[in-house]
Amino acid sequence: MKKLLLLLLAASMICALLPGCRPVQDLPDEPSGEENAAGQPDESEPEPEPEPEPVTLHIAAVGDNLLHNTVSYDFETEDGGFDFTPLYANIAPFLRRADVAFINQEVPLAGEVGAYPMLSAPTQVAAALKESGFSVVNLASNHSLDKGRQGLLTSIEAVRAQGFDAVLGCFASQEQQQEPAIVEKQGVKLGFLSYTYGTNGIPVPEDAPYLVSLIDEEKIQSDMQALRPQCDVLIVSLHWGNEYQTEPSDSQRALAQKVADWGADVIIGHHPHVLQPVEFLTRAGGGQTLCAYSLGNFVSGQHQMDTMLGGLLWCELSVVPETGEISFGTAGVLPLVTHYEGKARDFDIIPLCDYTPELAEKHGIVNFDFAADVQYFEDLAVRVLGTRVLTAEDLS
Repeated sequence: MKKLLLLLLAASMICALLPGCRPVQDLPDEPSGEENAAGQPDESEPEPEPEPEPVTLHIAAVGDNLLHNTVSYDFETEDGGFDFTPLYANIAPFLRRADVAFINQEVPLAGEVGAYPMLSAPTQVAAALKESGFSVVNLASNHSLDKGRQGLLTSIEAVRAQGFDAVLGCFASQEQQQEPAIVEKQGVKLGFLSYTYGTNGIPVPEDAPYLVSLIDEEKIQSDMQALRPQCDVLIVSLHWGNEYQTEPSDSQRALAQKVADWGADVIIGHHPHVLQPVEFLTRAGGGQTLCAYSLGNFVSGQHQMDTMLGGLLWCELSVVPETGEISFGTAGVLPLVTHYEGKARDFDIIPLCDYTPELAEKHGIVNFDFAADVQYFEDLAVRVLGTRVLTAEDLS
């Protein structure tokens, strides 16, 4: 045994003296997989995918463009035509900041001036709306058929000729009705649907049911199920509720919750001619729906004080198209005052934050109701909208 140990020691000493022979402990380590041949870290691991960036969009909406004959005649030109652009001049800067700007065209643009109860306005209104910055126009209201089938067809043609991003609620053919109303902004697809509770007792022609989209829960749910997969944001317009009531009815609230549960992201309400609350509804499947029950009159020739205060809904949405995730930023209403003087002249639409006591003293509503007062309008806005009241600075 001792002899064997001596032989092993001798062999080790000889190996150390021979060229190219080194002790085992001096041999280089095997590659670990963390370094490449040049001794640099191995970069074969893929970089993590970046998180998808949200797209921020701004949606503006106003209520009833209720062009009574008194309003139309106020914008007649010397040559017998009509120019409504000055009526919307104060609101146009806000509309142009929005990615989408919605308006409810309350009366048909049948090419004639019609007095209550069978309302109508000149077709030149359509060009003024487009020039002012509106991009989505709803035609479905209780007045849609005031001038019959032909009056509505004239209105549809006049509006569609202006090239709006979408025209809602009334259609000249079955094919038009079946075309999905989808507006794409910054890669985000916004889908629109619209319905009215009725047409003032004037029946929709049996051979043309597509002319006016009526509120029918089964149809609304079916339409939403068909459109929802085609868009990232779904907006539903509803002409509903009780006139001159600043609180939504039970039926409004019930339908709003159903529409939210069926997948609407935003509900735009109109018809009562006065403001109603704006609130978030929690959907049955999770998520939130912004519901404006009524945005009141955008403009009108009415004679009740509360109908002089309407509003511009302003909604900021952050959308991740890849995931369908939606979150809300600023959401509320900029109150607007319909101003006129005498009994029916010098009509204007003015943000409440710019309305002055001097203007209120001139308001013609005093000829039909009590004298206008800035504080009254401010108190009414807060009573109805609470913390959802916005100022011009919020719409930036």
